[in-house]
Amino acid sequence: MEKNTDLEEIYGHYFQTYYTKLWRLAQRILTRHTGRSDPDRAAEAVQEAFLVAWEKPKDFLGSVSPVGWLVNALKNVLRNMLREDQRWHARLRQVQDALDHTAVHPAPGADLELEGLIPPEELDLLKRLYLNGETYQEIADQLGLKKSTLAMRVKKSKEDFQKKFWESETFFDPDVEQPGPAEHLSNRGGSKR
Repeated sequence: MEKNTDLEEIYGHYFQTYYTKLWRLAQRILTRHTGRSDPDRAAEAVQEAFLVAWEKPKDFLGSVSPVGWLVNALKNVLRNMLREDQRWHARLRQVQDALDHTAVHPAPGADLELEGLIPPEELDLLKRLYLNGETYQEIADQLGLKKSTLAMRVKKSKEDFQKKFWESETFFDPDVEQPGPAEHLSNRGGSKR
């Protein structure tokens, strides 16, 4: 493998040359699947694709077409992003449906997995993102936050929920051997993020 400085130059070349094209591709894919433009999300996906390439230099630089490899990495990142969005949308829709019914007549199959596991303001924030379709930038502007601060807050809320949810399942079913958090999320179709 080449020296680190050589690798940095090679990666720098790919980043400078293909970032904008990959960003446009990410924008098209996200807009097609979500029905709205979110340039920041597209940028996040492209940066993550380059991070994947950085972490796998032999795969990336050893491929027949490094650009094609980057495109496939980007598509995988976007696929994972959209799947995570769908999971959170489904969870939040379920919670909202259950909360809309009275306690006497709960919604069929209602699962209040989020209620009580994260603070109401964090639940509201997730609903705005995943149910109302607001972008990070729109919410950050309304709350007077930097977008990066909001993104960290959302990530922490989701991680807190996943940890508390796993603990609550362990608490209610102590006789069953429980998987670790990573296995648990994998079994439920979630990711480690």
